[in-house]
Amino acid sequence: MNIKRRLTIRFVLQLATAGAFVLLIVAATFFWTLQRVIDIRISSDFASVGLNQLVESSEMGKDGIHFDPQLLEQVKKNGGWLQSLDENGQVEQSYNTPKDVPKSYAPGEFVSYWTGDLPFPYGLYLWVQEKDGRPFTLLYGEPNHLGPLLKKIRSQGILSSNGLLVLPTDVTDRLKQLGGYVQLLDSKGSELASYNRPASAPTAYTLYGLALRNMYNERYGFHLTSTYDKETGHTWVVSLPNSSGYAIGNKWLPPEEERIILIAMLAMFTAIFASFLLLSLWQAHRFGVPLLHMLTWLDSLGRAVYQEPVDHRGIHRSRMRSGKWKRRYRIFVDVMHSIDKLSGTLQRDQALRQQTESLREEWIAGITHDLKTPLVSIKGYAHLLAEPQYDWTVAEVRQFSSTMLEKSAHMEMLINDLAMTYRLKSGAHPPESEEIELNRWLEDALKQAAADPFYKKETILFQAAPFDVTVRLYTPWLERIINNLVANALLHNPPDTVLIVSVIPGEGGKGLTIQFADNGTGMDENTVNRLFERYYRGTATSAAVNGTGLGMAISKGLIEAMGGKITVETTLGNGTVIRLIWEEAVAGNGIEKDINENL
Repeated sequence: MNIKRRLTIRFVLQLATAGAFVLLIVAATFFWTLQRVIDIRISSDFASVGLNQLVESSEMGKDGIHFDPQLLEQVKKNGGWLQSLDENGQVEQSYNTPKDVPKSYAPGEFVSYWTGDLPFPYGLYLWVQEKDGRPFTLLYGEPNHLGPLLKKIRSQGILSSNGLLVLPTDVTDRLKQLGGYVQLLDSKGSELASYNRPASAPTAYTLYGLALRNMYNERYGFHLTSTYDKETGHTWVVSLPNSSGYAIGNKWLPPEEERIILIAMLAMFTAIFASFLLLSLWQAHRFGVPLLHMLTWLDSLGRAVYQEPVDHRGIHRSRMRSGKWKRRYRIFVDVMHSIDKLSGTLQRDQALRQQTESLREEWIAGITHDLKTPLVSIKGYAHLLAEPQYDWTVAEVRQFSSTMLEKSAHMEMLINDLAMTYRLKSGAHPPESEEIELNRWLEDALKQAAADPFYKKETILFQAAPFDVTVRLYTPWLERIINNLVANALLHNPPDTVLIVSVIPGEGGKGLTIQFADNGTGMDENTVNRLFERYYRGTATSAAVNGTGLGMAISKGLIEAMGGKITVETTLGNGTVIRLIWEEAVAGNGIEKDINENL
């Protein structure tokens, strides 16, 4: 899996996780808000909301019905009481029921209490619901302060001549105790007189306004009830604060439900913001730390420090003590491997540059020596010939001239070889090739090489291919390669070394190999690795003319320019095998063999 896919999967998963977490926060906020609103509704209007919740949450046990303890506690907080009735009107269970509440009800009696035909000291609410195949009849009662107060105010309240309300003492004491107030309105809804009215209460009511305050007391913070006197056209209004306790007219304080919603929204957005902030910090730590580490590593590479940065304990920051990748670095494994590979490459290149610099200095020193030595000889003989005090014989002059020509030829060959190495390095290609039969041509070339006085004829053995091999090559370059390899095999080995040269066609008529195998002393690994470097081994000026120290480098360049390659197999004490290999024919610059015609 590449880094692009890993990053894509990682970011998609993280975004999906963040989205799911946000949805979870929203859902939790919604359910919390809903539960709080229900609690408020139960607290302010238990008769409408709480009774339903009470039945839905109830469980039937062996000893009777079990209600939610929290809902029962709310009944007590509201100052209410609860009775569960059977089909005959008998009380099965009761909670917080006062002593003046009956223990059983006749059908007609109960209906009269409920409709108000018979006086009852409490406000009654009935809830009938079937659950699990069984009917539930719940009777809920709350203290009825408004009804008795309104009845007594209507019957005993008087509007005095000076515009003040005159109420019974027990009524005024009760109103002060409960925090309520009384208003007397004219036929148009304007206030004629009032008692204990707060400044925020309205002094005039429209039909719409008075109806809303009767129906939705939770909006205004007060329970309101009223009665109309047909004889006078006046309306008596009594208001008592509801359980929420909100004062009328406090516009800056919203109703409790709205406050809960605002709190929930604020909490939700705060949680989402905090979550994204933490996610951003986590992302910065998870992705920023590896990126900073890689940038530091790259900066170290720019300062030629090719090791991965370590912490104060000497451990790589990207790995654990066990050597495994740390979790936050695993997604960048490909990049880390690439930087590590780049570090190794730059380190090797630096070592190679140092080695090349050292070889260059050695090479320049060797070239300088090989050019200077024959030049000194030529200059010395020239001075001798130029001295007027000596009268050289013709034989001596010829000897001096012969030596000078020999040294000049050596210098010329060295310079030509140097030029050839640079031409091959620049991508030189051989001139037009010619078609030859390789067995005969190679046998003749080896005979010419064996004619050198430094070699013995019997030290070079030729093994031709079992059939004619027709190739197309540039023969001067091939001859140069043959002479270099023969010289390298016989001059740098003991005198009794035998060189076997073989022509080996490839299987199926594809490819060709010319093999040079000797039984000499072989070479060590360092020599093999540097065998094809220019001027790896210098030669003295007294050596043969073909010993310039560039032969193997030139041979490698020539064989590659003709579409082949050269390989070396050797160990110390076991001789050396050098192969010139052409794997396939290359038109105009390679080998073309027609084996079938020669079988």
